Amino acid sequence: MIKKILFPTDFSATAQNAFRHCLLLADKYGADVEILHVIFPEYEALDLPVMAAQATKEKAETAREVMKTFVETGLAQLQAAHQLENVPNIKSDIEIGTPGKAICDAARKNGTDLIVIGTKGEHNALERFFGSVTTAVIEHAPCNLWIVPEEALFESIDIIAYASNLLEADPYHIWEVGKMLEPFSPIIHCVHVNLNGSMDGAIDFASLGAFFEHHAPSIQINFHPLSGSSVTRALEEFIDTYDVDLLVMYASHHNWFERIFHKSHTKRMAFTAHVPLFIIKK
Repeated sequence: MIKKILFPTDFSATAQNAFRHCLLLADKYGADVEILHVIFPEYEALDLPVMAAQATKEKAETAREVMKTFVETGLAQLQAAHQLENVPNIKSDIEIGTPGKAICDAARKNGTDLIVIGTKGEHNALERFFGSVTTAVIEHAPCNLWIVPEEALFESIDIIAYASNLLEADPYHIWEVGKMLEPFSPIIHCVHVNLNGSMDGAIDFASLGAFFEHHAPSIQINFHPLSGSSVTRALEEFIDTYDVDLLVMYASHHNWFERIFHKSHTKRMAFTAHVPLFIIKK
């Protein structure tokens, strides 16, 4: 299901950590990895075309050298701690343009199944992670995303929290997540935070439990109704209490996920994102 992974990098320490996650995922899925670095075109004084083109070319050549060192360092660091069963086929590319657009265009062009991207921010607050590039990729990516906070460690993916909005299609989405993460054989905790009016039109956990008991008995899944005045605070507490390794959210047009991550809500995000976030895009 995941055979092509796109990894955007800016060569930072945050990207190096995310690259280790990317390599381990590629190993688990037997996937190929394309590493992408995007550089802005260089504009010289008065925007002289020849000078600008030469400066941009020099930046690209330097980036190719740095890319080689970045890949070699990441592989060496990872293999010192983990024995890879399938060393992935790695290709690298340098694009010139706007990072968010170039990343999404590359994903469409190459038939990418998953984008793995590192994020950083003061105090690891999730709202500060989602800077302009990451936000653009989340909004416009044609495939699923795996977002890695700068200090997130990759030990194993044993326990997953799936943040549900309990709408009619959720049984399929949860089943889809279970199939995508099947190589890890995880325990899935399906959680819903009950805010004022959030249960209107929702299916109940009893119905979900009955569905999976009869249709997908191999998926290890539990259901947890949560309550509180803040979705993010409730999720943070759940992640800490259950020692969650991965938070999963489903993103479709105008759904609960997009309402939370809309610009008007972003500054109110309160919880520390210390585990990776797997975004299912549709």
